[in-house]
Amino acid sequence: MIKQALLFLHRWLGIVSGIVVVVVSITGAIFVFEEELFQVFHPALTHVEPGETLVDINTLKASAQAALGQEKTINFVSIYGDPSRAYYFSANKRNAESTSWWEKDEILYYNQVFVNPYTGQVLGTIDKSTEFFYFMRRIHQNLLLRRDIGNMIVGWSVTIFVFILITGIVLWWPQRVAQIKQSIAIKWNAKWKRVNYDLHNVLGFYAFIFALIIALTGLTWSFVWWEESVFNAMGSTKKDVAYLNVRDTTDTATAEGVTRAWQDVRQRYNADKLLRVTFNFPTKKNARVGGLVHYHGDSWWKNADYVYYNGATGDLSLLVDHEAKGLGMKWRNSNYDIHTGKIYGWPTQVLAVFVSLICASLPITGFIMYLHRLKKEKKRTKKARKKDAAATPAIANIPYKPRMPAKRVEVKLK
Repeated sequence: MIKQALLFLHRWLGIVSGIVVVVVSITGAIFVFEEELFQVFHPALTHVEPGETLVDINTLKASAQAALGQEKTINFVSIYGDPSRAYYFSANKRNAESTSWWEKDEILYYNQVFVNPYTGQVLGTIDKSTEFFYFMRRIHQNLLLRRDIGNMIVGWSVTIFVFILITGIVLWWPQRVAQIKQSIAIKWNAKWKRVNYDLHNVLGFYAFIFALIIALTGLTWSFVWWEESVFNAMGSTKKDVAYLNVRDTTDTATAEGVTRAWQDVRQRYNADKLLRVTFNFPTKKNARVGGLVHYHGDSWWKNADYVYYNGATGDLSLLVDHEAKGLGMKWRNSNYDIHTGKIYGWPTQVLAVFVSLICASLPITGFIMYLHRLKKEKKRTKKARKKDAAATPAIANIPYKPRMPAKRVEVKLK
């Protein structure tokens, strides 16, 4: 009885969420190697010939700003430890008051400018809002809908998918241990209906753990309550890291302060150790400079330090070493890499691609099984009707004999 109820929920919830799961899974598989493929397609933007000296960060920013125009303010720069990588400056702004259903109306601008750090030459600009991989990411996260609407649709569809994964394992689990061996192999020489059945069950079994991890880490961007729950489960809360968002409104940033901060980061993390720095520039409302530094380390998590400076003087104001972070913050800094498979490099990225494609196939193979079941039930119903008809006397074949009217008898009264 319980398995029948689970099968009913598994089937119908799969039909309800299937289309979204297919779209999210396919776009996720495409996005896994986004950075690597972008470098392949745009080598003239991403790579430079290493030089002996670097141009000052303020000069580089001024060149990038001139390429965009003053109406688009540059927010941050990404600096790589690889000396052959160009710096890219980003300018983005959203319309928080947009009431449109579509996300494109929320994005006022999102541009990237690639600059040679040794010469200051602008290598090119990209409108990120229309760039292919970012377009895939927007579909993946919110189906191109306004973020609050799209995130909820994707989030609840993924939540349903998590339930489907769990119920799928329960329904798949053989009653006997000896049957497990037969249940984890695809019978390729069988009829296509059986092959489809095995593809749904066997691939779902092999991908279960990894699909669950990808789905649960993805919920972080859809639900605040889920993010808070994971923080709490790891012994901390988001409030514990609120100091990272504290603004410096007492000072006014200077070019010298920004230069000193930039130089300190480069000295603190040498090229062999550094992977990438996300360096935020000061604004009129916040003189704080710095950001998140990713580097090679021995931790199983993604190694990242928070480094902030006083934008007026360039003095270090806050350093949160990776080892000093709580478990919740280590997870949060690693969540994106776990979700996309980047956490341990290309082996886990390849795994993430295969798992994502399996996730995309499950609603399809499941729906084919459902259609086959409907067809089978129709045949069974039709056969039952024929059987009932054969067991019922053929009234239509009995010859019709009209009834003779009864004779009228008259009784005379004396």
